[in-house]
Amino acid sequence: MSAASILSVAPGSAFAGAFSCRHDAQVSSEDRIEIAEAVLAGAWRTLRAAGFHEAEVQALFDQIADRPEDLARRLRKMANAAG
Repeated sequence: MSAASILSVAPGSAFAGAFSCRHDAQVSSEDRIEIAEAVLAGAWRTLRAAGFHEAEVQALFDQIADRPEDLARRLRKMANAAG
């Protein structure tokens, strides 16, 4: 999976706000990529620590890249259940 496919964020998705600028200073594309890579690396380590095998983690990342709206719907459902 390419970095471009991982970093493509659908407008209105659960991740769209995470990559938008909310202040006056512009965030460069390189900074955004570094931030995204750090987030993805953290997710990778967390899933591996939770017992997922490398292939399972890759499959999850592929699934998210292919269908980000499914993840957004699941996250909203979890947030609504917790609140």
